[in-house]
Amino acid sequence: MATTTADNKGSNKDDSYQHYSAMQSQASKELNKQILRAFLHDPKHKSFKGHCGERFSVKRDENASELVKEFEIDDIPYFSVFQEKHVEEAHEIAMQMSRRPIEQVVDAFSYLRTCYPGSPYIEHLSRVTFMEHPKTRDCLLPPPEQTMPYAYFREGRMMWGLTKKGEDAMVVMGTNKKHHRKMNILPTNAKFDKERRLAWWREDLGLLNHYYNWHLSYPYPPNPPRDRQGELFAYMHEQMLARYDFERLSRGLARVQAYGPGYGWDKPLREGFNPKMKFCSSRPANMNLTSAENYTFAKCSPDELEKFKERVQFAIARGFLYDKNEVKVKMTMNNLGNTILANEGSVNRTLYGNIHNHGHLMIANATDPCGMYNIRPGPMHWDQSAPRDPVFYRWHKFIDNLFEEHRKNLEPHTVKELEFPGVEIEHLNVKLEPEDYHKKKVDKPLDPKNNFYTYRETKKYQVYNTNNDQEPIKVKNASMDHIPYSFNMKVKNKNRGDAMICFRVFLVPQTDEPLDDWRTMFIELDKFVENFKGNETREIERSDKDSSVISSRRVRFEDIRDGKTDRSYQNNCGCGWPLNLLIPRGTKQGMRGTIFVLASDWMQDGENPQEHLYGSWSYCGQKGSKSKYPDMRPMGYPFDKPIVDKRSKPMRDLDTLVDFVPNSCMTDVRITYLGPWDEEERKEKRDEKKERREDQQKKN
Repeated sequence: MATTTADNKGSNKDDSYQHYSAMQSQASKELNKQILRAFLHDPKHKSFKGHCGERFSVKRDENASELVKEFEIDDIPYFSVFQEKHVEEAHEIAMQMSRRPIEQVVDAFSYLRTCYPGSPYIEHLSRVTFMEHPKTRDCLLPPPEQTMPYAYFREGRMMWGLTKKGEDAMVVMGTNKKHHRKMNILPTNAKFDKERRLAWWREDLGLLNHYYNWHLSYPYPPNPPRDRQGELFAYMHEQMLARYDFERLSRGLARVQAYGPGYGWDKPLREGFNPKMKFCSSRPANMNLTSAENYTFAKCSPDELEKFKERVQFAIARGFLYDKNEVKVKMTMNNLGNTILANEGSVNRTLYGNIHNHGHLMIANATDPCGMYNIRPGPMHWDQSAPRDPVFYRWHKFIDNLFEEHRKNLEPHTVKELEFPGVEIEHLNVKLEPEDYHKKKVDKPLDPKNNFYTYRETKKYQVYNTNNDQEPIKVKNASMDHIPYSFNMKVKNKNRGDAMICFRVFLVPQTDEPLDDWRTMFIELDKFVENFKGNETREIERSDKDSSVISSRRVRFEDIRDGKTDRSYQNNCGCGWPLNLLIPRGTKQGMRGTIFVLASDWMQDGENPQEHLYGSWSYCGQKGSKSKYPDMRPMGYPFDKPIVDKRSKPMRDLDTLVDFVPNSCMTDVRITYLGPWDEEERKEKRDEKKERREDQQKKN
């Protein structure tokens, strides 16, 4: 069930993980261990030549796996999920391999991983295959940053790990190790670049994992789109933008400005970017996209993309799209999303093109549009690295502006639509959980009520496939986190009958701007359902760890290997927002925000009200390609479109909205950044300042 009441919490906790039952058996755990072999290159394999970076020709290798020979599997250089041909080939092979005995499949991928270490294509193909294979659908896969670390960590961090292990980093990576420490601690932007202030957020491993795994859960052609995939594509990226804008405001930066056809497309792109990664190229600042030429990967030019954009805007203005037979198809968020994404649900790819994916490929290959100089693509080419690049958010702001044009054409929400007669939220508070959490490391008292506290800490990660053996190395990476909290609400059901109440929880920065101008800044913190008896008044507590937007506890390679996986792990291929980024960073003085909650009738809103909801279903849906999105309301409701008051005037602010809607509530909060959490992090900060002073002295 989707509910938890005081009487049935224990039973629901047991029922909530029924879909893990197969994984719990010892046989399943052993199978899960066997799968790990497919994610490690094998130095003892006959075909292993003793050099991590060497490429093989599978066709000429007499020791090649039989399955690899049969399906003629070879690496795809510069594989990208934004290129239709690449994804179609991967899907076709994965479907064939998923019908073969699992032992053969594991052997094949072990061989391929040995032949092509660090290949994005082999990584993608192996994960899709195991997600589709009937024997391994419920198995846990190791996180991609552990199996393909060069796609997630900067070169400097990898060099630090290799050097600590005793490897010669210059030999393994082909890079000068003299300055590895400096490379390790400095962000990916130049010192004068203001975008550097948010490098820590864009490079967060949980964020990169979420984006990569979302594309695995919602693939490109030839798969038919999943339920409401186009709408979820719009909403998930809108939420990424809202969270990024929240972080920008906390660092004194303006909200993201769109970049795309009609939004500076024909002008120099002011943001340059150097990812400092082994397989990505950099992009200089103030670079123009070559408008007249076809881009090799996109098979399209920027001028053509602008024409497709104009056709989409024309369709939005008229309220319908034309299909291939010139029949009018009603404009909806889902139809528009599928058409912009150009998946199998696109109304007409010939007429409306492939705007989203071709934009990614054009920006990624701006330094070498025609492939004349064999320059590696930039971060926008790969789903593992695209969110690192500041232009990713500008490009998706352009995409979101197209969706916003459609939203503004819709009939606005009225107060009556938002009401849930007989249900009231009497108060809403946020409290730290527990109050003395990390007390020893905080040098000032914390206010436990209606306050969020964030901090930064450095963690070490074990990663594999970095050198010529199967031994891992440890890599450092800093990330933001927050002190755990919980919501506390007092809710009253005045109705005689029982009610299933859905609570929709949002966080927004405080502002003086009109509500409609700030509507896209509401970030979803949680969405959950509770059962209430008739005439019942009850207080509800909800922990941050139960949020519907976050991924459940992430499994590690070592957990699978040691058989420590249990039902507390969730497998929706890792899709879900990271818990450590659930709350924005805030400021040292305390950034002001507002929590807003709306209660709605889940018996009317739920696709299947009795269905158990688990994992990050708000951003990723339920597990399974055939599953329905649980909430029938528009995604982001009630802020999915403008709201008007009883006089049909735009709703002025949240206070007015809460006054009109008794089943809603708001409370002001403060988000305070406590700074670096551990001594090692503080030492790195001091070292960085020291190096800056030394550099300045040398210049003088």
